[in-house]
Amino acid sequence: MMETDGLLTVPGGAASGGGGSRGGGSDGGNNGGCSRWALVAAVCLAALAADVAVRIGGASNGAVDTSSASVAASVADTVPAASRKGRYHATQFISFTINTLGGLAEFGECEGRSVDPASGSCYLGDDDIESDVNHRLAIFEEVLYILRNDVFQEEPEIDRDPGVLKILALPEFFLRGPNGAYSTKALFDSEIDEEDGLLIQLAEKVRELIFDEAFEDYLFVLGTVIAAESMNPDDYQKKPWEKELSDAHDVMYFNFAPVYRGGPDHKGTKQHIVMKQYISGADFLSRSKLPNPSDFDVHKYAKADKSKILAETFEKRNLTVVTDNYLQFDGIKVGIEICLDHRMGALWNNLRTKHNSDLVDVQLITSAGMSIERGPNPLKPGGVVYLSDGEASSAACVRTDSEAVFDPNHVCRGKPGGIQHRPHGGPGYTSFVGLSGCIDMERSKLLAGYYSAHQPQGCANTLRTYGIDVMDKFKHYPPSLEVYPTIELPE
Repeated sequence: MMETDGLLTVPGGAASGGGGSRGGGSDGGNNGGCSRWALVAAVCLAALAADVAVRIGGASNGAVDTSSASVAASVADTVPAASRKGRYHATQFISFTINTLGGLAEFGECEGRSVDPASGSCYLGDDDIESDVNHRLAIFEEVLYILRNDVFQEEPEIDRDPGVLKILALPEFFLRGPNGAYSTKALFDSEIDEEDGLLIQLAEKVRELIFDEAFEDYLFVLGTVIAAESMNPDDYQKKPWEKELSDAHDVMYFNFAPVYRGGPDHKGTKQHIVMKQYISGADFLSRSKLPNPSDFDVHKYAKADKSKILAETFEKRNLTVVTDNYLQFDGIKVGIEICLDHRMGALWNNLRTKHNSDLVDVQLITSAGMSIERGPNPLKPGGVVYLSDGEASSAACVRTDSEAVFDPNHVCRGKPGGIQHRPHGGPGYTSFVGLSGCIDMERSKLLAGYYSAHQPQGCANTLRTYGIDVMDKFKHYPPSLEVYPTIELPE
């Protein structure tokens, strides 16, 4: 790997909440110096400014020409802050970029674990579900600790402006469990707290964390939770993998993203659950006792109201179930999609059929193997789409045209089959926005055994999508918090 202990020079630049890179982990990133990922921040900033030179140890690494892609700087001037009514005039995106597809048997990461024959992957985590869930909560708590303490940094990554809505997203499958899904029984909300299901106990702890004053101006997309329940009404309280199941048609499958506002002011307000509609081949790998629905021609998730447990639990907990991918927060129109739903055009279809083809200010995608370009992005001119992906990295794209009619084959797409997160050159590709900073988590002791050292993720992998390789082939890829520049909201 390239050494990074030298001078970093970034002439010019765009307005953002900060810039640079530092190590995360138990010290909250305040380590008094650059981590070995300092190069990452400098090169990512190159995506925001023209004529960027990165120098390491006094030796020039060459210039990165991104004159066609310095979007963030120009977008900041597109809509004056005073022209918007409401609490917020801009958004800033933070992605916790961790690979959620599991370990790889070929590198010895799956010893003693069930391996999916097609992908050669296995679940990474604790086989004991309660221990696994609590450990993932601790990882999330560490992420929040880093963000909370960022405000005290001399050069913070996160915008301090209370008029900027900060959006923290986790990728799909962050909560999937060693059995391929959690039983909906884990989501049972009892009248007696001690009898609550495991995931309800987790949700209570998450709420305690995010209803802190430090997160008053945050919106959280907490990855996704995969759950399953027997179709037999007499067996709904049993765990689906504990009985003989030969067919996926005997099971109801669910995949949903909890979407919460942070801060004490939102403690008693309605929060949201966004349901995924379409099952992809990666959602249920053939490595557990739970039948893989893709092997049985089952391609749609069940609706929450079909469950004996979910609908009642969501109502008790003041959670609004979102089935049309559309939300509003403080006057901001937000579209949210989970992975394959984006490629299937779920948001755009619902906007056309249920919302008079109204366009959104912000589009959010949580996924594991998706990219912005592979689906329609129904944004207002000046609107932005953000993606946090559990297979590769994160991405952001601003709609820069002012056409009266939205063209789904042009906005943030370039070409319908595009798969890179930030392609190079070509029509429609100039509106992608690079990182403004990156906080790596290589010092975190909590991540050991919970992510693959050989699956792509984090700042280094995002740079690979820019065509810049800063990793040796056999070095590990640590998870990271990828921070994007502040983007003004459209009028």
